[in-house]
Amino acid sequence: MATELETIIMRFRDLVTENDETIQKHRAVIQNEGFVWWGWWKKGNEVTPFYEFDFMNKKAENTPIKFLLLDSGQEKVYYATCSGIEFKNKKQSSPDTTKTPEYYNTQEYFAWFKFTQIEDCSIDEVTNFTYVQDDSLFFKDSQIDYTEFHGKKIAGVKELIQQNRTIWFVRAARPEDQTNEIRLINSYRVEPADFSSRFFECSSNTLIWLSDLHLPDQVFEIKKTATSSTLMDHIYYSLNGAQEDPNIGGLIITGDITSYGDKSGFQIAYDLITDLNRKIKVQLVSENIIFCPGNHDFKRKDEHLGNKEPVEVSKDPDSTADFKQFYYNIHHREPNEYFACGKKILLPSGRTIEIVALNSLMLQQYKDFEGHGYLSQEQLTFVENGMKWNQDQNNISVRIVIMHHHYLPTCYKENVDIKKPSSVVYDADRLMQWLIKNNVKILLHGHKHQSFISQVCYPSDTKTNINTNELKKLSIIGMGGTGAKDVENKFATITFEKDEIMLKFYRIYKDTITNDSCVQSIVIPL
Repeated sequence: MATELETIIMRFRDLVTENDETIQKHRAVIQNEGFVWWGWWKKGNEVTPFYEFDFMNKKAENTPIKFLLLDSGQEKVYYATCSGIEFKNKKQSSPDTTKTPEYYNTQEYFAWFKFTQIEDCSIDEVTNFTYVQDDSLFFKDSQIDYTEFHGKKIAGVKELIQQNRTIWFVRAARPEDQTNEIRLINSYRVEPADFSSRFFECSSNTLIWLSDLHLPDQVFEIKKTATSSTLMDHIYYSLNGAQEDPNIGGLIITGDITSYGDKSGFQIAYDLITDLNRKIKVQLVSENIIFCPGNHDFKRKDEHLGNKEPVEVSKDPDSTADFKQFYYNIHHREPNEYFACGKKILLPSGRTIEIVALNSLMLQQYKDFEGHGYLSQEQLTFVENGMKWNQDQNNISVRIVIMHHHYLPTCYKENVDIKKPSSVVYDADRLMQWLIKNNVKILLHGHKHQSFISQVCYPSDTKTNINTNELKKLSIIGMGGTGAKDVENKFATITFEKDEIMLKFYRIYKDTITNDSCVQSIVIPL
């Protein structure tokens, strides 16, 4: 590989400083001191690539090498002239704090790069390079496989940004190199299916839960600015205070991903998932992402969609088309007629979880029923068969079901209006009987932008004599909203511990991430 390696692309992001300040502060040190030390903050799934760093260090000491720096937040690229590398198998302080920007000159990193110049360049510069073998950058048991990239020309900055890594080893592109683009929000090693046939092994016991994002009418910025933070920034800082990459093993979204069911909202949602992948340790792929549609995710045929003209049925025969495309982009197959799916995940603790996404919008396309919740027996039977729950009622997995609408009333008081839908799904009792029969532990939902928790006790059958001590319990939890207007916006983590499930709700504020905090914890015994 050393004979192939010619230079390095390094990723960074302005999280601590404002726009372009990372580059400006390093340039200021170069101007005053002649060079600057740049710290390498590796991800949790990466190891120090001693062989490659030693190879490049020896080359750079003889003849300085131009590395590329990729700002993944602003999608900017720079050339940095490297004349040496200091590295160890453990974190170390800067070789010279006086030649390191003050905002992080006392911090420790696994490697420090000596740059004598940092120049602007076109973002298209990365397309002049081709990936070379990089197996030594990752733990052997990390399940990360970038083999498909080796020997392929870089398609652009977006292809780089979606990858869960901080460094690429590259060489100059050649005419014979492959030129296809690879998109990584997938499990290309797993045959796509509506319902997982095997358990996806994950290296984290924690999932993240979002709901009611309402994109693109979002509360939070799409791109980071000098005065505001993105939703990803809020999640990142809330979980870890920017100390290290959060260890998140999967993503749940309980509907209303968009406000108008159009392409722009779903594209922003896709970018958000990509953005999360840049900072978390575990890659989000099709097998650990699950979401259900909300009533705002299908176009409404009789109202204005943003600044668009009213959409008539004859001009828009498939009001679910954009949601279908988003589903395909994540799961790599067209959704079934119910828009339902299920995932199975094996956690590092050895515990298994099964998560099902139900579509509570079965009445959405009928006149006067937009927004009303309904599931149908046909959908429930389809899901039960797909997950094979009908064959294994005594499975020890923790089973979770998500949907958009409420099972129970969550609002203290709703306006009485015959033309407006209420909170509860029409076939609530049928749903509950189905959940209890299939040993579901938790039901998660969104919709009314109101946080909610309750526990329902239900008989497992309809026998004449019922002992209340034998009733089965199911926890019902509503998120509220993660990006809705004029409400308290929150997101949650769900951690599967030895004998309990811990949910933590984080309140996030539009103006500043420093006010974000955990405001509620819920413990569910197992």
